[in-house]
Amino acid sequence: MKRLTTYYFLLLAGFNVFFALCLSSATAKHGYLIKESLGTALPLPTQWILQYSWWPLAGAAVCAIGTVLSLLGRPKDNTLRNLLIVFLFVELGAMFLTAIAFIMVRF
Repeated sequence: MKRLTTYYFLLLAGFNVFFALCLSSATAKHGYLIKESLGTALPLPTQWILQYSWWPLAGAAVCAIGTVLSLLGRPKDNTLRNLLIVFLFVELGAMFLTAIAFIMVRF
């Protein structure tokens, strides 16, 4: 594990598993409020993110694949960095929509 990209992918995989556990418990806790307000005020992408609370596990799988690719050294490090940056942008957007959904459900 000589590359710093490997550590980033491992760290993100761990955070994604933790976030998946927290998101599933929060969705279960606020399930009634979420189902009640899904049809009224939430945008369609936000509804999808809340309905499919397994997306952080998919992110953890992508990070695990990135870790394995980084360990094997098949793609160049620049390619893996670009993959990591694109992944972070997508995941930050999904986290933003999740936070907005929980804020809208609370009010």
